[in-house]
Amino acid sequence: MGHPVEKWWDEVWAGTRLVEVLAGGEGPEPLDERTVLARIDSAEALAELRALSTRGTVGDDRCRCLGSTTLALRGGEGQLLGRASLHGNDALLWEGGRFCGNLDLADPAGLLLLLARQGTARRLALLSTRLAYALELREGRPQFRQAGGGPHGAGLLEARHVPGALRRRLREVSGRECADLDAARVDELSGLLAEAEPDGHRRALALLAWLGRLPEPMEAGWGEGVLARALLRGLDPVAAAAGSDGEDDPHLVLGLLRWADSAETPEETATDMDAGTLADLVAPVLRRFLPPEPGRVAAELPSG
Repeated sequence: MGHPVEKWWDEVWAGTRLVEVLAGGEGPEPLDERTVLARIDSAEALAELRALSTRGTVGDDRCRCLGSTTLALRGGEGQLLGRASLHGNDALLWEGGRFCGNLDLADPAGLLLLLARQGTARRLALLSTRLAYALELREGRPQFRQAGGGPHGAGLLEARHVPGALRRRLREVSGRECADLDAARVDELSGLLAEAEPDGHRRALALLAWLGRLPEPMEAGWGEGVLARALLRGLDPVAAAAGSDGEDDPHLVLGLLRWADSAETPEETATDMDAGTLADLVAPVLRRFLPPEPGRVAAELPSG
């Protein structure tokens, strides 16, 4: 006998004509009052979404966090048939734990790429940590680049592909201090970079290459990564990457994912075209480094 959730999936998906992708997870806010990030209603996309959101392994425990995003399955008259919340980057919790624990997805990258192509580009950023670890970008000691020379100072500026125009100035500050530079210093660095490279797309590519080589998590999120994101403000990283030959460059892709999660790229201002283009740009690398797990399929759900 299969897991009870399998029969329930068959019933609700048979009647599903629309899936709304909503902001928020298991919180108390009514679904009808939440921001709608995307609406999926084509038969082809619904079939793909069903496959990606139901293949995996149901665990014995549920995540205690609220999750980040909700899939609301609706019938032909708009009635709610079922819901699932996204937890982390690789699990869904169906019906708030009604059917046991989290579903550990067999192909989380596939699900997030599908959602991105429907307009929710920032959800792809959830994969940045997994890609960073796949590229062996794990922090060591010291957590942040040191000021001055030496292998933990100026040597890292070169190893991380920091744009040459910035290296002399950044020798003066540590990686941690980069996150706290005031607006005047950031503008000064931006001006130096623009003077050295007037073309905005090439500047964006250089900054993405830097952002995509920072170790996870502190330097990427609270050190040099803050400065790299600030210097990307006003540029168009997606257009720059689309016009380059960098689709197979994992560091460029990681830079794009990290940028996509920044405060400067609010999801509600991104166009569907931008989201789809971003998904197409990062898909080859994600498929290479984060492939589906062939052994985790719906047939392997534990009986219960």
